Amino acid sequence: MQTILHHNSSGAAAYTGQLKKREVHRAITLHPVKDPKQLYRLHAYFKNLQVQETRETSIELHQDIAEAMHELQVPPEQVMDYTLPGDVPLFPAKLGDLGYLGDNNILGAPIDMNQYKPKDVQDIVPFDFISKSIYSASHSNPKRRIEDPLKEALDDVIREVMEIINAPSRQRGRVIDFTEVLYGYTRLQPLHGADHVLDLLLRYRRYRGKKLTAAVRRHAYLHQAFTGMEIRELPFGEPPRTEDSETQRKGNGKNDGNEYEDFDESSHQQQNGFLDFGKLNVREALENSLMKLHNNLPNVLKWNDAGYEEFAKHDKRVHFILPLSGRQEIFGRFMKNYEDIVLKTDEAVTLIVVIYLDNKNPSDYKSAENLINYYKDMYEKDLRAILMGSTTFSRGAALTEGLKQVADDDLVFFIDVDMMFNFDSLRKIRMNTIKYNQVYFPIVFSEYNPEVVDGDDFNKFKGETHDVKTNLGRYVPTPEDATKSEQELANLKYSKEISDDYGYFRQYGFGILSIYKCDLLRVGGFDLSIKGWGLEDVQLFETLIKSNLTVFRVADDSLVHIFHTVDCDKNLEKSQFSMCIGTKASTFGSEKHMAYYMLNHPDLLWPSEEREKGPS
Repeated sequence: MQTILHHNSSGAAAYTGQLKKREVHRAITLHPVKDPKQLYRLHAYFKNLQVQETRETSIELHQDIAEAMHELQVPPEQVMDYTLPGDVPLFPAKLGDLGYLGDNNILGAPIDMNQYKPKDVQDIVPFDFISKSIYSASHSNPKRRIEDPLKEALDDVIREVMEIINAPSRQRGRVIDFTEVLYGYTRLQPLHGADHVLDLLLRYRRYRGKKLTAAVRRHAYLHQAFTGMEIRELPFGEPPRTEDSETQRKGNGKNDGNEYEDFDESSHQQQNGFLDFGKLNVREALENSLMKLHNNLPNVLKWNDAGYEEFAKHDKRVHFILPLSGRQEIFGRFMKNYEDIVLKTDEAVTLIVVIYLDNKNPSDYKSAENLINYYKDMYEKDLRAILMGSTTFSRGAALTEGLKQVADDDLVFFIDVDMMFNFDSLRKIRMNTIKYNQVYFPIVFSEYNPEVVDGDDFNKFKGETHDVKTNLGRYVPTPEDATKSEQELANLKYSKEISDDYGYFRQYGFGILSIYKCDLLRVGGFDLSIKGWGLEDVQLFETLIKSNLTVFRVADDSLVHIFHTVDCDKNLEKSQFSMCIGTKASTFGSEKHMAYYMLNHPDLLWPSEEREKGPS
């Protein structure tokens, strides 16, 4: 009775934490639930479990159908169109129809840990070994603690396995309890799913007849197969929820808070003439109505002669905000990139540069302002310079100053002077940033030190003669490029070959961000108490994660961080200095480069006082 009528003695905190527990899954009543919100949460959780069970039942039926079709020697590609005796279709609803049951080729695939057949050694997906820690042959840190996502995934797998094992417990008069995982192997195959091999320590308890308790070990071979792809439509700039008083906006017009006019809210004149058959013949009325329908669609759905038009490339203005302190040569390179992608085209982009005086290079301050004025006069485009003088540099404060130049509904993109971008970057910024709903944190590709990438010591053993010059994968024009458009050539010019030898995706970098100003204001903006290098972007990322905004992160190969040496000020806060040293180390070179260098310089592996002893 204590098991099925479960009482939690935590009082008001009962069932407010993790619900993925054996006690919660076994019980038929949970007590006490003090907060109505927690009651709704419990209800949603158990509904979700029912959905999972229904989904699993559906997959099992698909697998039975696939096995039966195999016995009937029906080719897999004909299963979806197979007709049973009496002209009854096996799958009456087709793709796109209401009641569609899914693709049997995917959902009915047999459970197999060897579905993926690598073509060569490099394609093999290795297992990670799990014990008290996790050991990986393919990870930069071979031994590390088990990360929380993997820990939760293993807990879910083990719980489901134990529920399957104990399903016939009443009939067999025994219960098997999970004790621990002694060791295991796990891997993720992106095309097929996750594989686990677990050595489980269990406790066997027989309560019917002669009672018995014993420790047993069992190997579990588990495969979590991926199923069909699910597509969810994202809201396109919906206004904030009405109950959020902090995000309420005053109604300055019928279209406030939306990127486009809703079709049902069109003008009275348009509604009167939409299908006015009294004044037009049928064909004219139909053409007139379709044109008005087209004009009221969001840009993402409008059509043209080439088919469906891509998300508005020029309609939504992007405001670049760039903090700058010194580094005039690098700023000149950035402006050349900006000139080719934005100034020479009709891209709707505004550049706002917040300039600080660098005491080490005071002449750069005026040079940067003059360069901005030069491009502004030449192209007559929207370029702005905010002069901060000798104010102590702070990236968060600089971005906040730049934000003062834009309206609340404007789309802003925080960028660094070391970044290289192209037309694809602008398209992704516009598509992946959704007002009131989603912010975009691209994971940029960061270059390694070119001296390391091209250095003999870092790429081959002493005495080897093969050429290792890579030129960092830079674009080299070819005769075939003569047929490409100017935009395609510009994209190639400002792009890099993505390779582990040239750089890495900066997964833990959060400084590059695309967001609407109103969304940034809703979460409180930057912490202006942070001075110097770093940390302000990490704190903003954590704040956005906790908000009701979706944080979208994806590796973006069109944004490249050009290598530069990192100078870490020892006067920084401890956490900032540690982050700076970590960034400096990670951008120096790859593990392969470091391995070559260490093997070419044994004096670093075994210092002079230890060399007589040799390697231990």
